[in-house]
Amino acid sequence: MNPSALLLIISAGLMQGSFVVPMKCMKKWAWENTWLAFCFLGFIVLPLILALLTVRHLSQVVSSSPAHGILLAAIFGLGWGCGSVCFGLGINALGMGLGYSIILGLTGALGSLIPWFTTSAKTLSYSVLLWCGVLVMVTGVVVCSLAGREREQKGDSIDTRKATPRSFWEGLALCAASGILSCFLNLGFVYGAGVTHRAEALGANAANAPNVLWLIIMSAGFVTNAIYCGYLMVKKGSWRKYRIHESRIYLVDALGMGILWVGSLVAYGIGANKLGYNGASIGWPILMSLCIVISNLWGLVTGEWQGAGKKSFVIMASGIGILLLAVVVLSWASAMV
Repeated sequence: MNPSALLLIISAGLMQGSFVVPMKCMKKWAWENTWLAFCFLGFIVLPLILALLTVRHLSQVVSSSPAHGILLAAIFGLGWGCGSVCFGLGINALGMGLGYSIILGLTGALGSLIPWFTTSAKTLSYSVLLWCGVLVMVTGVVVCSLAGREREQKGDSIDTRKATPRSFWEGLALCAASGILSCFLNLGFVYGAGVTHRAEALGANAANAPNVLWLIIMSAGFVTNAIYCGYLMVKKGSWRKYRIHESRIYLVDALGMGILWVGSLVAYGIGANKLGYNGASIGWPILMSLCIVISNLWGLVTGEWQGAGKKSFVIMASGIGILLLAVVVLSWASAMV
């Protein structure tokens, strides 16, 4: 295995599993202040800089790409943007460890089914392994949800002292919606592939060409996030929080979130490309596994499970183990395509 590719994918997992940690430092901002700042930097500014630095003739690529490809990428980007709103709200409600586990579990399960529905080459062994992996993944999500319910009933942890049964179920619904809508990102890449091909035709290499598509999808995703965050800030008057003295420091934190977010995408893209054919079967399970483990470690470090009791901790650990097993089964299935 290419050591540099493995290092890049591990780095991607570490960054992806950690990018929401700075949110915990911005306590004087409302959720919508933090999320809007992150989305603007992470979905607009940084992807634009990345595309300008890595793709030659960027404006020509966009203007000469198939219109239907750009339109479909933007539409799926809007759907993915709705999922990112749910992601931010779900993580805020349930915490990093539980929220990530549920979201990534559903995303992994549904994302694995998309190729199965779209490909004509469905061998029996591939289909059986794939559906077994999906069932195991869903089981892991259910177990993690039960752990969260147990933690919420205990009511002693940092994230549940002010929680109510309704807020737990709302957070669970938001994480489920995020897991489902996040699959729109994959669909945007599938149906917007003409943009990537056009970038390659105009001189971009295969590793950098998708950066144009990232920009289109994320820009569309920013629209839905901006609308919702703007609505909350007007309704609650929280836009005034941008005037506080700490805002300069908080903007640096939001930039850190954006850098970790975009950096994880770039690192994984390059690493998976270096692995070639094995990118999906080796790189993807490493990324997913690290995201689940790292986010739960951060959850422990930041006190999300403090005082939750041994039972809820054991259930959550079991759920994580089931999710990791599902990642292995799904990667085994993808290797058989």
